[in-house]
This record gives sequence, structure tokens and C-alpha cells, in this order.
Amino acid sequence: MSALASFSETMSGVNDWPGRSHVETLRIWPELVQTLERIEARPEVFSGVLLLGSLSRGEGDALSDLDLIAVTRAGKWPNGWEARHLLSAGALVSFDRPGDRPGVAAHNWLTPALAKVECLIAEPLEGELRLYGDPVVIHGTQDLPDKFERKPPLAREEIDAYVAELREQNTIPDIERAYGDLIRLLRRAVRGDPAGNRSD
Repeated sequence: MSALASFSETMSGVNDWPGRSHVETLRIWPELVQTLERIEARPEVFSGVLLLGSLSRGEGDALSDLDLIAVTRAGKWPNGWEARHLLSAGALVSFDRPGDRPGVAAHNWLTPALAKVECLIAEPLEGELRLYGDPVVIHGTQDLPDKFERKPPLAREEIDAYVAELREQNTIPDIERAYGDLIRLLRRAVRGDPAGNRSD
């Protein structure tokens, strides 16, 4: 049995989504499984997990990031934030982005395979987190996204402008910034994309 097949079997209790079979072939899949298992192991803290980005659309490639929201139960956000390093156990390096909103902050990390995980830890508090597009519920009840403010998907230009703003404000750690530059260079080489645009 292949390693990916064994990881797939551990996912039997997790909600399915269209395009999952493609995502299972990607190098980020084992990290997705492990992160979900760590979140599921804290049911008193977390109520579910939302998958965002290219993987939620059943797309992505070997360079794609894993974009998640670990949703905490009411009043449990401090416990969820405290548990963040358990979610990234074994990472090469991790980065916190606390932000300025109550009940939501980012904990990102690079895996030993040099794949990036971007994990928001969020409590459903009115007006504190907007969900753009159609996230996929991979753990928890299907109404989980509706506990947040829903918005249409962001245009590629809006995402690029947000990333550029973070860079200008110098809020991205040096290693995370260098990783982003590496991914853009790799996309140019692999896809022949002169702009290095991402699908995530």
C-alpha cells in the first residue's frame, strides 16, 4: 500500500468535496491529513475546519499552499490559539500573524518538505472575519461557513494588492518572504508563466 493510500484511509471520517481525488495526489496531502487529525483531537476547542484556495476547488499543483481555517467553539479562541504549535508540530519553522481583530489570527508554517500551510484560527464572532468565495467544510457541519460573514471571491488583482501591501508594511518574516519569492520563480520555470502567478 502506498503512503498516499494509507493517508487517504485515515480521511474516511472527514467530509468529502469535489476534486478531493486530485488533491490526494499532491505532496501537501499528508500535511493536510496530519493537521486535521491534530484539530480533530481537540473537539472541546475546535468545531470544524474550512479548506480555502485552489485545493478547495479541487485544483492546485506541487507548489500549492494549504489554506485552512481552524474554527474554534464559542469562547474557546484563546485555547485554540494556545494550541497552535500542536497543529504545526514537526514544522521546520512557523510564523504568527496575530492581526488586530479579536478571535482571529494566523499561524503559518513550512513543512520539512518545504510546503507552506496557512492556518487561520478563528472564532465565529460577528463582523470579525469575512469568508470570500466558497470554502469547503472538510470537518464539521455543512453550515459552518455561514457562521461567518460571506463575501464573493476576491479577484486575482485584489489578492496581489493585499500581498504587496503586506510586503510594503514589512509584516512578512524574511523566511516567509524568501519562500514566496522561490515559489514565484519555480512557477515561472515550471509553467512558463513570466509573472509567476499562483493558482492558490
